[in-house]
Amino acid sequence: MIKKPVGILLTLVLSVTLSLLGCSSSSPSANHSSQTNEQAEVVPKDKNELRVALSVSPPSIDLVKTSTTVALQVGWHIFEPLVTLDKDYKPTPMLAKSFEVSEDGKEVTFTLREGITFHNGKTLGVEDVIASLNRWKELSPNGKTALVGATISSKENDKVVITLEKPSGTLLTSLAFPQQGAVIMPKEVIDAATEEGVKEYIGTGPFKFVEWKQDQYILLEKFADYKALSEPANGLGGKKEAKVDRIYFHTVPDAATRVAGLQSGEYDFADELPYDNYEQLKADPNLVTVVAKPQKYVGLIFNKKQGLFSSAVARQAVNAALDQEVIMIGITGNPDFFRLDHSLMFAEQPWHSDAGKEKYNQKNPELAKKLLNEAGYKGEPVTIITTKDYDYIYKSSLMVKDQLEKIGVKVNFEIYDWPTMVSKRSDETKWNIFFTGFPTYTNPVQTLYLDSRNKWPGWYNNPEMDALLDELRHTIKFEDQKAIFDKIQTLYWEDLPSVKLGDLHGLAAHRNYVKGYQYFMDSPFWNVSVQ
Repeated sequence: MIKKPVGILLTLVLSVTLSLLGCSSSSPSANHSSQTNEQAEVVPKDKNELRVALSVSPPSIDLVKTSTTVALQVGWHIFEPLVTLDKDYKPTPMLAKSFEVSEDGKEVTFTLREGITFHNGKTLGVEDVIASLNRWKELSPNGKTALVGATISSKENDKVVITLEKPSGTLLTSLAFPQQGAVIMPKEVIDAATEEGVKEYIGTGPFKFVEWKQDQYILLEKFADYKALSEPANGLGGKKEAKVDRIYFHTVPDAATRVAGLQSGEYDFADELPYDNYEQLKADPNLVTVVAKPQKYVGLIFNKKQGLFSSAVARQAVNAALDQEVIMIGITGNPDFFRLDHSLMFAEQPWHSDAGKEKYNQKNPELAKKLLNEAGYKGEPVTIITTKDYDYIYKSSLMVKDQLEKIGVKVNFEIYDWPTMVSKRSDETKWNIFFTGFPTYTNPVQTLYLDSRNKWPGWYNNPEMDALLDELRHTIKFEDQKAIFDKIQTLYWEDLPSVKLGDLHGLAAHRNYVKGYQYFMDSPFWNVSVQ
């Protein structure tokens, strides 16, 4: 609950920001169009193409190799999985016509849809699915844990069988989770892949890859031979149709340029828009604003491999110091765009848990100082790495920097572009804290930083947590899974591999001739037209 008047919080945030910058500047989704007396006429575009402005360029669109959100925003138009998610976050068939789970929970059989072709003209076969799932098992943190000890085989000409060592209550939702997802590619593309990734981006999706001009744009084109499902669109499932001939994903790092390009009509859709521009965008009769909810939660990640925060007590000191309400107001400037919530799974999901709630948003600097002293802090610099490419990451790092300095922590503050920051966070000698956003996971075991076997930056390693994750993974009944998740979340708030700051809703906008857009987990542009 927000207890402080927003005006007081905004005044505090403004003073913090000025001191740091030197005066520089409900349903899962809701679309808000401006309410004005005169509505601009909707003018059809002269070209049947969609121009999307993104804040960063993906490091790759080989989805198995990268967990970045921007890779998903492009890649899920190209690639498809066996199963995907409906509007209730439940698995639903995509490339599979159906799936069947054995009574003991150890075997899942997928029957493939007929007549599905890849963008290179090859017909989808069981050999492609087996190669793709084995690669997912080898390279994706989600796949490594979901398919540990599993064998993947074919039966007849249209069935793929996953045989597990132990029962799994999370396999289907893990297969359906889109980030670093179990997407299906041709076997020959996988066979030709190198350590850097696949050499060709070939999938079965409604759009095919055409061109990538680095730091300028990625061009996708309508796949004429795409075979859509006949069922109505439902979350990420059901009918998907390419209603535009081309999609250009433009890399536009500067937020003001994204806003100006959207308002001028240079771009049809723009993402990661500054919250400060919300009222301005709502007032433009040519635009429709989109508040994306739930989208992500913001997390502060500690380097637990070396340095000060290898100590859990030091991590507890930071958590005790933080005023999450001030931080989230500092990020958004508007309480409509955030929610104070301690749970690692969103309130809209059945997983939501009250465990550990008392350790969230403590706002206790005296306890923080005491814990820092117990951790043996001697005034050494703490390095925060951040980026301006994502406004929420930069602002959250500024706010936390200020709160840490108030409890006597000396902060070394380093700003990089997003690709450089992603590279640096993989080197434990380069940082102590970074910030990022975490998506709508479909089950708790997908949370990358919790499982030591993922070796995700931050390098959390707690055998008790790994054992709880495995216990949840091999439990079939949801009520039993939920009880285990309560234990996981209790341990999270005690050991603090990260600190959840709050739920952050997204702001995007599009021209009013863009029709059919529906936010779900991120920004899909199938079923979207511009005429």
